[in-house]
Amino acid sequence: MQTLEAIFSRRSIRSFTPDPVSDEELQTIIQAAAAAPSAGNAQMWVFIAVRDTQRIAALRALAPGIIGRPTAVVILCLDHQRRGDKAEGRQANTPYYDIGTALQNMLLAACEMGLGGCAVGSFHPQGLAAFLSLPETVEPCLLVALGRPKVTPRAPRKRPLEEMYFRDRYEAPHAIG
Repeated sequence: MQTLEAIFSRRSIRSFTPDPVSDEELQTIIQAAAAAPSAGNAQMWVFIAVRDTQRIAALRALAPGIIGRPTAVVILCLDHQRRGDKAEGRQANTPYYDIGTALQNMLLAACEMGLGGCAVGSFHPQGLAAFLSLPETVEPCLLVALGRPKVTPRAPRKRPLEEMYFRDRYEAPHAIG
């Protein structure tokens, strides 16, 4: 699969078969995430994979955004202790952009391998931190539910480029209706 094909064909998958994600597949997905760019090359991310079915069930109680029954969940965290001097002169939110680039790499890698995934932002941060035994410097930011797709949804309707793409300067978009 080529990069653009993965970008245009990837869907948020929320319905999974019971077939597990292998250790090798999960490692490749994490390697793809770790290959993402980061501001100042700070690489503040931490990735925690949960594959045990009982732990995933407990995790679902802390993260109502996990729909379906994934066979793996990866928690994307930021280790604020790693920020150090690299933060000087940078916006405070750049580490969160870095998490977004890592997330996209994970989802595209999963898509290329025939797996499905969905980003999850609905979770209880303090409960999740306790569940994962995170130190105070490590913040859970996003979860990714992963597994083999049971169903691949159709592409959602996207806004036309004319409403969001401008050349040289911003112009009021056409009437939205």
